[in-house]
Amino acid sequence: MAIDLNWKTIPAREQRLGSITGYDGMLLDMATQGCQGCLKDKRRDFQTASSCAHHHLINQLAGLRDVAVVDHAPIGCVGSQVFFSSGRAKTEPPPGAPPMENVRILSSGLNEPDTIFGATEKLKDTVRVAYERHHPREIYIATSCVSAVIGEDVESVATEMSEELGIPVVVGAGEGLRSKIWASGFDAYCHAASLARLKGKAPTENKKPSISYVGFAPMGRRHIEPLFRRIGLDLICLTASASIEDFQRAAESVATWGQCGAQSSYLCGVLEKEFGVKYFQSHLPYGGIGFERFFLDIARFVGREADGKQAIEEEKAKYLPKIEKIKQKLKGKKALIAMGASFAYEYTRILGELGMEVMHTVAYHYDPKLDNLHPEERVAAATDVFELKLNVPTSVNDAQQQETNLIVKKYKPDIVLSRAHEAGVFAQLQGIPALDAEIGLIVMGYRGLYRFAVLLEEAFQTNNLVKKFGKRYVSAFSELYESTEPFQFYREESI
Repeated sequence: MAIDLNWKTIPAREQRLGSITGYDGMLLDMATQGCQGCLKDKRRDFQTASSCAHHHLINQLAGLRDVAVVDHAPIGCVGSQVFFSSGRAKTEPPPGAPPMENVRILSSGLNEPDTIFGATEKLKDTVRVAYERHHPREIYIATSCVSAVIGEDVESVATEMSEELGIPVVVGAGEGLRSKIWASGFDAYCHAASLARLKGKAPTENKKPSISYVGFAPMGRRHIEPLFRRIGLDLICLTASASIEDFQRAAESVATWGQCGAQSSYLCGVLEKEFGVKYFQSHLPYGGIGFERFFLDIARFVGREADGKQAIEEEKAKYLPKIEKIKQKLKGKKALIAMGASFAYEYTRILGELGMEVMHTVAYHYDPKLDNLHPEERVAAATDVFELKLNVPTSVNDAQQQETNLIVKKYKPDIVLSRAHEAGVFAQLQGIPALDAEIGLIVMGYRGLYRFAVLLEEAFQTNNLVKKFGKRYVSAFSELYESTEPFQFYREESI
């Protein structure tokens, strides 16, 4: 388990977890190789632009309550955060919490002279402005490719400014050049937040009856909290809007889980290693099968299995008849999935539960293991492979959209299920309906499965415009490109 709060910079996922961004084959083969520790990455001779770890470090840090983020980078590196700033104010706040506010991000605005003469004084001034303008309880400094290449001593600046301002000033290692996997930015966020909010806190033997959820947002918590109360647990959300006190309470919980392995693995690992908070990773609570396994795992762990079973039966009685009605309309439909690693394979299983066939699943990366104290516990995708015999054609790419486009063209599914990175656009250009899937608490359990089934039904019922658009669309790509095999650019040898 590679977690150490004394690190200044944590190893990238490729080194720490053996994560990959290049694969094509069958899910069974990939999961088997991953469990045996022999899964290798594949390189491409040609690839398109992808996302960046730096981007995801900043948006996660800026989502925390009572913080300011200073981006030590050229101004363009933070421009994409406008989306998160405008969207955060609409996020559902926790019960009793004040309304959400826009994020607080300042850029040091590195320019060409700074790359020659250095910009530590400019960084200090930006940190001071962040404090004077917003009076945060914590300030995070995000490093970047440029600050790393010119060798800025950001750690010394953070130490000096922390002493000057009297609040934690912590560095988040956000150099995009360190990793091909943008989820390494999530790891950097988890590490920085742990340094500021958890390091130095003494573990307690008297655990509180609570469970912590690590994810993007708390939306849907009001539907999930009553389920956990049935087995005697309060729900703590370490998500956008999480306070310092929420992190402190999480360190005293009995258990934790994350919305997916990509975003939450490192923080869940810290809570387990440093504070003895059990990290549940092998079953995720999405779809009926996923929810039952996950919820019973936790109910047994806290000695409330009977209560857990009763809560499950009540959920099934309420939503399963509705799901079965929609399932009759979805049966036999064929789908293609392009999503982040954990949810790609969660939705592969879920679509099977709804009677649909998954023709191919694209995952934006794959983790053969996570930051868990127990290496014998498999990641959720591998668990489904071996427990449920889940096996589909699959590929792994870090949003290489030229591959995804050609995969959609090759399989011609009835629908494309995607999330972020706009893979659904390529479906709609070909006259195929697409659904941008939800993630997190809002799709948890039988209620979440019913909600998803309704959205699928609506997508098939309202696809007339997409079909007409597909008939009239003229591809901007050359005939040579359109006839290319999806994985033609993979090198023969795996490395």
